[in-house]
Amino acid sequence: VYEHTLEIIPNRLDLSEYENLPEKGEFRKKYGIQDNEKIILYLGRIHKIKGIDLLISAYADLIKKLSNVKLVIVGPDDGFLPFLKKQVKDLKISHKVLFTGSLYDKEKLEAYVDADVYVLPSRYEIFGNTVLEACACGIPTIITDRCGIVDFVGDKVGYVVEYDKDQLRDAVFKILGDGRLRRRFGEEGKRFVKEKFGWDKVVLDIENIYLNLVK
Repeated sequence: VYEHTLEIIPNRLDLSEYENLPEKGEFRKKYGIQDNEKIILYLGRIHKIKGIDLLISAYADLIKKLSNVKLVIVGPDDGFLPFLKKQVKDLKISHKVLFTGSLYDKEKLEAYVDADVYVLPSRYEIFGNTVLEACACGIPTIITDRCGIVDFVGDKVGYVVEYDKDQLRDAVFKILGDGRLRRRFGEEGKRFVKEKFGWDKVVLDIENIYLNLVK
């Protein structure tokens, strides 16, 4: 009789890329975002499965309570951008939402560093590496419980919500309204990524699996 077990090795992150982060404020300068404005960041493909329309709906409700908040959506269009731009226009919040297109390397890090919260509102997500990237930059995160990375991250570095507009809005509100909470989640995220998702940890996990197989 053979017993079968499944071991899952998560994606790794090259932590060397996050050792020398850009200075805060560079992204804001480039896009004319004021220092007193909070930034909600989404970074990834502009695709329906990513749930960006849910984030926009939640944001439209949020700014009825918090006015100095900018929604920044970064990434390449995968066929859903026209829908989102119409949604933003219909909600009359075009002046509050910034679509930057794709950003890479230093420019991508600048967006993370200047964000106050990173949101991954996916309808379905196998993993979600951008959550690790945000954590490595010390940014609190909010993800839906439909993201595979929940199994590894849980609510250690921010909030996990259902795919629900009100839950998403309220989670963003809590983080943006509490500087101490943002700092705590940010610091925990940096520590968590370093301990669990660096190359050293992943290699050690693989070695342990092989050792257990040959026992």
